[in-house]
Amino acid sequence: MSKTITIAPEKELTAEELTSLQQLLSAFNQAKIQLADATMAQQDALDAVMASKTGFGKMEEKLVEKYGKDVSVNVQTGAITQKEDVAD
Repeated sequence: MSKTITIAPEKELTAEELTSLQQLLSAFNQAKIQLADATMAQQDALDAVMASKTGFGKMEEKLVEKYGKDVSVNVQTGAITQKEDVAD
């Protein structure tokens, strides 16, 4: 004996439901793209910070070699002063 399987006729969303679903999916995808863009921009900013930090470290090494480690540099004027020893 064979069983007969009855398949229900296809149902469809209403036009309003379909439009709403498509709009939500589009907004979701757009938000994911914005998040990805923000993440990439954050990484670019971090890379720039690290490059600046590396450059600063190299410059500091050169200045220490030339002027010594016990000096203070006024970054506004370029004036170099000897740090004072503070006795406790």
